[in-house]
Amino acid sequence: MIYLDSRYADATLAKAENARTNNYSVTVYRVFPTYVVNYFLYTWVVTDRWDLIGNKFLNNSEYWWQILDINPEIVDPFNMEPGTLIRIPYE
Repeated sequence: MIYLDSRYADATLAKAENARTNNYSVTVYRVFPTYVVNYFLYTWVVTDRWDLIGNKFLNNSEYWWQILDINPEIVDPFNMEPGTLIRIPYE
């Protein structure tokens, strides 16, 4: 379920059926915001978690998604390889 206050509220939903299993999958397509942001590079280490990174650099563990917004090339944020460079926004 996508709530009205979600950042995905204005996204496009696509529903696809697997003919072999009769199961459905739903995909959300979101247009990333376009803006200029200052950032620095951070190297992901094996003990990192997105909420800890958000808390460490943005002072709020719930802001991890802002880091992902400026790293759209990250396809699977919950399976990060140590050594991956990510952009961390700052003001």
